Amino acid sequence: MRFLSIKTRVTIYFTLMMLLIVGLVLGTILIAGRGVISDSAEGTLLDVVHDEIDDVEYDDGYLDLDELDFYRHNVYIQVYGPDGALIGGAGARDFAGSGEFRNGEIRPVAVDGEACLVYDLFVPNDYGGVWLRGLTAADNDFSAARVITILALILLPVLVVITAVIGWFIARHAFKPVRQITDTVDAINDGADLTARIGLHRGRDEIHRLAATFDRMFDRLERSFDAEKRFASDASHELRTPVAIILAECEYARENAKTAEDYAESLEVVERQGRRMSGIINQLLSITRMDQGTQPIARERADFSELAEVVTDETVRAGGKRLNVEKDIAPGVFAEIDVGLMSRLVQNLVENACKYTPEGGKVAVSLAEEKGELRLCVADTGCGIARRDLPHIYERFWQADSSRGVDKGSGLGLAMVKQIAEAHGGRLSVESEPGKGSAFTFTMDCCN
Repeated sequence: MRFLSIKTRVTIYFTLMMLLIVGLVLGTILIAGRGVISDSAEGTLLDVVHDEIDDVEYDDGYLDLDELDFYRHNVYIQVYGPDGALIGGAGARDFAGSGEFRNGEIRPVAVDGEACLVYDLFVPNDYGGVWLRGLTAADNDFSAARVITILALILLPVLVVITAVIGWFIARHAFKPVRQITDTVDAINDGADLTARIGLHRGRDEIHRLAATFDRMFDRLERSFDAEKRFASDASHELRTPVAIILAECEYARENAKTAEDYAESLEVVERQGRRMSGIINQLLSITRMDQGTQPIARERADFSELAEVVTDETVRAGGKRLNVEKDIAPGVFAEIDVGLMSRLVQNLVENACKYTPEGGKVAVSLAEEKGELRLCVADTGCGIARRDLPHIYERFWQADSSRGVDKGSGLGLAMVKQIAEAHGGRLSVESEPGKGSAFTFTMDCCN
């Protein structure tokens, strides 16, 4: 049984259940039929004899037998005169007491060794009357119980067969989504096609919910594998340069360094590139975790105004440039945010503004609440971004040509900013003009 398919097993169980029910019904009918068979024989005998009363007619004083039905429902009818003389009929046979008539009484007799029932009924009329005698076997099963039993014996097995066939088709249709799920999983497993989906139509039953769960799992697996591939590709692409610089500097120091100053200069280069590698790795890991959904968003009600104030001051101070920093941060703006992630968002925006703004330029940070939304804007008077480059600024490792001559960093900052904004249900927009600067605006719903 365990080697059969589920739909076959369901069909077998269903058919066995129907067989059990049919067996119980047949048994009940047979037992009940045997219990009422004698009563049914007597009832049939009475019904047939009494039905003949209206057919007793005379024509010019002579009894007309043409209308009488002498054999019906296994009951023989005989007509006798008032004196007991046989006038006509069928099945007239001698038995003990055949010459005796008992009006309205059913009595058992033996005819040629067979148990029978006899019923005599006197029908009076203007010509003296006649005796109607009905004779039938004691086990005359021409009755409703017999008919029901015969029909049950014929129809119920047919019903079992029909039920088995219909049950098979129902089970096949019901488990068709399971086959679709299996085929999809096999296709993904055999061909490593993580884009395949079961794609069942909406449904509320367990199989449709299972299919939807599998599709969500496949989505997550695809994102995980894609994130893993992107991480490997991005890491190998971006770490190749600092690794090459470190190796070249080590080789240069080993062959050419003569003094402590030479070694210190080489170590400074190695340290700078190592810090760059560390920053790239940390950013890649953060982006990958967010892609995979493994970095949870720990929201809490926080003072966004204080966060923006502190992060702006720290970032500008760390940049080391002489810039004109203007802050217009409204106090008391609260929001449900992940403080750590939102700090990175503000830091990256302010850091980019400082990086691409020359000495003496201006960086403006503003925060306000408007109609239930907080609006953070970081603007600068730096080199700006060309219109053709704006669609690409959130792509990983992408750098605009206008940033040449500037320490461009890893090219991951804005990609991370966009992810953080979307994770909080926020929106990020940018306005920029080459030579005049850029303005990045972050908006999201806030709570008070």
